[in-house]
Amino acid sequence: MKKYIVIYSVLILFVTIKLKGQSITFEYLLSTPQDEFLFDIVEASDSNIFFCGWLSSPLQPKIQKGLLVKLNNYGEFVDSNILTYPDKSINVIRLLSGNSENYTMVSIIFDSVGSYQNGNIFLSTMDESLNIFNNSIFAFPPTYRFDHLSAQLEANGNLLVGGAIETINNHNPWPFIYEFNSVFDSLKARFYFDSNDIGIILKLKALPDSNYWIIKALRRRYELLDPSFNVITTQKIPDYLSGNLGVKWDTDTSFYLVGDKLLPEPSHNLGFIRQYHPMDTTGHLFNQWGVSDTVDFPAVWNGIDFKNKDSIFIGGTRNFWLGDYNNWPSWFIVLQTDSMLNIRWERFYGGDAYYLMCKIIAANDGGCFVAGTRYDYLHTTEQERDIIILKLNSEGLITGNEEKPSIKMQEAIVFPNPGTSEIKVRVAAQYSQSVFKLYDINGKLVLTRNITGKWGEANTAFLNPGTYIYRITSNDGLYESGKWVKQ
Repeated sequence: MKKYIVIYSVLILFVTIKLKGQSITFEYLLSTPQDEFLFDIVEASDSNIFFCGWLSSPLQPKIQKGLLVKLNNYGEFVDSNILTYPDKSINVIRLLSGNSENYTMVSIIFDSVGSYQNGNIFLSTMDESLNIFNNSIFAFPPTYRFDHLSAQLEANGNLLVGGAIETINNHNPWPFIYEFNSVFDSLKARFYFDSNDIGIILKLKALPDSNYWIIKALRRRYELLDPSFNVITTQKIPDYLSGNLGVKWDTDTSFYLVGDKLLPEPSHNLGFIRQYHPMDTTGHLFNQWGVSDTVDFPAVWNGIDFKNKDSIFIGGTRNFWLGDYNNWPSWFIVLQTDSMLNIRWERFYGGDAYYLMCKIIAANDGGCFVAGTRYDYLHTTEQERDIIILKLNSEGLITGNEEKPSIKMQEAIVFPNPGTSEIKVRVAAQYSQSVFKLYDINGKLVLTRNITGKWGEANTAFLNPGTYIYRITSNDGLYESGKWVKQ
C-alpha cells in the first residue's frame, strides 16, 4: 500500500511564518493561504518538536491533506511533509512515541466528497526525519463514516485505537475499539451496535490486570472492559464533567482528569479531578476555575499534562463556542496547579482573533507547549485558520525575545469589547484583590471598582459612546491596561 501514498517534503517557501523565540520560549505561527488544523504535538527527547493535522484550500475545504511539521528546540521551522491519497482526504490524528526514536502515526483516510465518509484507519511509522514507512490500512465498510478517533500506545508496544462511527441510515455514534501489535497486525476488535452503548470512546488504556479502561463521551462515564472488550462495569464521571475530557495518568491505576464543569450552576467552568482508582470515585479530589457567564472549555484533544505532578498544566479556550470560524475574540487559558490541584497561577493569551486550544503538553525543561488554531476574522472573510504554537516557561511567560511576541499575554481581561451598558473583568487566579479603573480619552477617571476574586463587573450605561482607557492593578504585582470601546 505504500506505493499509493504520495509523501513529499515541503520547504514552505510560500508560508508566512511569524517566529519569535530564543532558547526555551517562543511563539510560532504557521500562516498560509490554506486552512490549517492541528491534532497533535509531541516533543522529542532532544527537544525537537513535531506537530500534525491537516490543511485544505478554503475553495475546496473537503479535500484535506495530511500535515506533518518539524521544528527545532528554538521554534524554528526544520521540515514538513504533506500526505495525499488518490481521490481521498487524510487527517493525521496522533503521533505516539514509544521506546524508540520513531513515532507511531495514526491517521484516517476518507472520501473527499463527504464528511469523513467511507473512512479507513491508516497506521504507519514516522522517523525523526519525517520519513513514513510500515504503512497499513484497515478499511471500514463504505456505509460507515468516522465520528471520532483516539489512540494510545500500551506498555508492551501494542496500539489501542478507539472512537465512534456512524452509518448512512443511522447517525447515532456507535463506539468501536481495536488492538494492534507493534507491526500493525489486528489482534482484536469490537463494535458496539446497541442502543445502550451509544457514545464516543474519547480515552482508553490497558490496565495491568489485562482489562481495559475507557471514557465514553455523551454517556459521560468510565467503562471497564474485559480482555475481549466486553463491558464489565460502568461509573459516572463525578462532578458533572463532560465535553473535551483530558486525562493524564500518574500511575497504572490513578489519573488526573479535566473537563467542562456542567452542573450545578454556574456552568462551563474548567473542572479538574485527581482520581485514585480507574473506576472508584470515592475520595477523589476536585477543583474548578472559570467564569459563570462565558464558556471556558478544555483543549480539544487533551487539556492536562505534566512531567512532574507537582507542576500540572491545564489548558483551554475562554469564550469558546461551537463552530470552527467564530467571529469574536477568544483566549488561550493556561493554569498551573500542584499535585493536590491548588492553583498557582493563570494566564490568558490572545484576544485579537478567535483562538482554539487543541492541546497542551508539558515540556522537557519544566515549561509547556500550547498548540491550537487562530482564525483572524478581522482581516479575512474566508474560512482560513492558522496553526499557532506557544512555548511557555514554568511561569507561563514568553521571555528572552529580541522583540515582543505578537500574541498578547494577560493576567486580566476585559469583555465585551466593544461593549454597551456593562463591562466585565476576569482576573487571574493568583490575584485575590484588585482594582479596576476606567478613564475617558482626556484622562479623567470615570469609574472605579474593587474586585474580590476572579471577576467583577460595572454598569456603564451612564457613559457616552467612545473610547476609554482601563487599568487593572493590585498590590501584589498585577498591572493590565488597554482600550475599551463603548458603542
